[in-house]
Amino acid sequence: MTDDKGTADRAAAEWFVLLREGPVDAGLRDRFDAWLAADPAHASAWADIRETARVIASAPPERRSYDLPRGDQDRRHRSSRWGAAARTPLKRGHRWQTASVTVAVALAFFLAMPSLILRLEADHISSVGLVKTVRLDDGSTVTLGPDSAVAVDYQSEGRNIRLLSGQAMFEVVRDPGRPFQVAARGVTTTVLGTGFDVRMIGDGTSIAVRHGHVRVEDGRSSRELGAGDWVRFAPGTATLAGAITPDLIGAWQTGRVPVRNRRIADAIDEVRPWYGGKIMLANTALGEKPVTGTYDVRDPVRSLTLMVSPYGGRVIRVTPWLLIVTEQ
Repeated sequence: MTDDKGTADRAAAEWFVLLREGPVDAGLRDRFDAWLAADPAHASAWADIRETARVIASAPPERRSYDLPRGDQDRRHRSSRWGAAARTPLKRGHRWQTASVTVAVALAFFLAMPSLILRLEADHISSVGLVKTVRLDDGSTVTLGPDSAVAVDYQSEGRNIRLLSGQAMFEVVRDPGRPFQVAARGVTTTVLGTGFDVRMIGDGTSIAVRHGHVRVEDGRSSRELGAGDWVRFAPGTATLAGAITPDLIGAWQTGRVPVRNRRIADAIDEVRPWYGGKIMLANTALGEKPVTGTYDVRDPVRSLTLMVSPYGGRVIRVTPWLLIVTEQ
């Protein structure tokens, strides 16, 4: 299946940074070659970003490097902006001490395009790191997670919401004559007066009910969920379902995200909407390790460090807009 262009472009941008600036990994080139060969869209996106980088690199030499701050000024900056976990300065002479602006600009260019398209589609959108509550015309409310967006289509015969990105908590005013539906990646949730959470985090789409009940359909099956029930759909994997304490549903609204025996790669996906740049996982094996805890995702660097440090991982800031999670 061919990836959509935005997905292929983002992946190409990530590979560009990893191959140019990333840590030495014996399997990195093999993984890149496999990605490149997996889909013609990947090769096209890779050619596009290389051409973008070539054009940027033709700028005068003095505009092609970005020096990270050093000394006391650097420590103060990182203490206030990035949190305690980022206070230790990078080693002198580390290959990431000077990051290429060619890389940073090329990455920003490719990541900005999907965001611009999203803004044209969305009726309500939230900023990175911020939660936003919107009151809809019927009195229902939607609380958008950070870096999230919805499109609203209210008609006399029904109320339709599309979750375009991120996550949202809905408190719905009951109106039997106008069904309330939320669509997210081919999964439709129909409401019968309830408070529920819909999330598109990483590759998965999940629905969880805080109170009341909903009907969830994905084109292949239909099921009803009550208070505390959740279901998660992800491409290539079996549908997962279970139950948790209802009060934990929508906990992300407070900036604290509970993670229970999940892969580090999945936990990193929870942090991404709260960080004003790009977070890249450079080590596949590290990403498969299990993690459990409740993380204050308003401090992304600290949260990431707490996740990976028990396994010998670390978080490296390449520029103010890029974090790389890797092994020591």
